[in-house]
Amino acid sequence: MRKIAILNFKGGTGKTTTAVNLSYALSLKNYKILIIDCDPQGAIGSWLGLNPENTLYNLLTDKARLEDCIYPARSKLDIIASNKYLARIEFKLTKEKEIEKAFSKRLKTLKGYDFIFLDCPPSFSILNFNALEYAEEIFLPVSMDYLALRGVKQVIDLLPKNIKLTKIIPTFYDQRTRKSKEILEDLKKFFKNKVTKPIRINVRLSECSSFHKTIFEYDPKSRGSIDYKSLAEEIIK
Repeated sequence: MRKIAILNFKGGTGKTTTAVNLSYALSLKNYKILIIDCDPQGAIGSWLGLNPENTLYNLLTDKARLEDCIYPARSKLDIIASNKYLARIEFKLTKEKEIEKAFSKRLKTLKGYDFIFLDCPPSFSILNFNALEYAEEIFLPVSMDYLALRGVKQVIDLLPKNIKLTKIIPTFYDQRTRKSKEILEDLKKFFKNKVTKPIRINVRLSECSSFHKTIFEYDPKSRGSIDYKSLAEEIIK
């Protein structure tokens, strides 16, 4: 069971887009997937057309059991959703002895999944520190702008010893622009084989969430679908 945090401290780098579409791509290959939405914006449930009664907030405040917080979203794809109440969690967890291990304590009985993805908020927060404590790997989406590169450095500087950065995922790549090419080359020079094939800029990727569909359901022939299928195959290898 691979436990992977999808993280960049800069917003707008395609974290949730990657969490949803990569997870679905892997589920199509017969892998069992769980997405845990660690962001109070609650985009995962909304994207997949769900509004669960029990969320990560209920789990962390011991108001619901783990099994009651897991909801099927698609075949072989489950989620633990989030909502605005998760923003209050730092105050609720102040009585915990090891506040950064709140996730690990509540998720320790999870089993039966091939991949667990934690979709992390773009912030320095107790939610992210919990995600990093629980996960074993990081996938780091990097949009093709220089501020996103700064987010990469911030993540690396804060990595705990128990986790490793395994994939750098270039997003919003536009092969027509010099900037995209330069940033991709910079990433490859520094991270070498950790850099995946880029996810190309694609308007269909931005549209599919409003229809509560993955890119594969919305437009299976689009560049977004092709790129996330390729990324899934790369991760399996």
